[in-house]
Amino acid sequence: RKDEMKEWWARWGTWVVAAAVLVVVAATALVGWRQYDRAQRAAASAAYSAALAQVATDPAAARAALDKQAKDALEPYRSLAAMAAAQLLPTAEEQATALGALAPKLSASELSDLALVIAAFKSMDTPKAEEAVARLQPLAGPDRPFRLSVRELQAMLALRRGDVKTAREIWTEIAKDPAVPQGAAQRVNAMLSLYGAAEAK
Repeated sequence: RKDEMKEWWARWGTWVVAAAVLVVVAATALVGWRQYDRAQRAAASAAYSAALAQVATDPAAARAALDKQAKDALEPYRSLAAMAAAQLLPTAEEQATALGALAPKLSASELSDLALVIAAFKSMDTPKAEEAVARLQPLAGPDRPFRLSVRELQAMLALRRGDVKTAREIWTEIAKDPAVPQGAAQRVNAMLSLYGAAEAK
């Protein structure tokens, strides 16, 4: 039996050792990569936060930093930086146009939706308000993350047209939604107080 073991080891021992070394190297590399990835993401987060902190004091420097991050930062900071940079353009119309063009290029569908919603908010006082809000119709579905924001925009547009009845109906619908955030609930309740509750059916 001892001779059989020696023969087996002579034949396969090198491969056993090589496989064990490979497992150790792979495990070490995986741990190292995870540590490196965490460090890179922490650095990207810190750089993004620093750029945002500059917006109030030095918008030009903040935009330059965000533009750079929009080209080479890790996701999601690359997309977030691009969206923030677009909102530092001189006029609301330019900001809305930039966000609308950026939306299809973003890394996640939620960020794409958010870019379009922000673009519509920026467009409310421009001639493109109707077009911007109409573009949001697919985002008003029950499974979409910003559906209540879309409904708020639809109410704002209805009010702008002078259609107070439709605006009231939308605000009432939002107020009754169990998922409505506190801020949105306060806004729609304030509008209902100002314009009157929806008519009873």
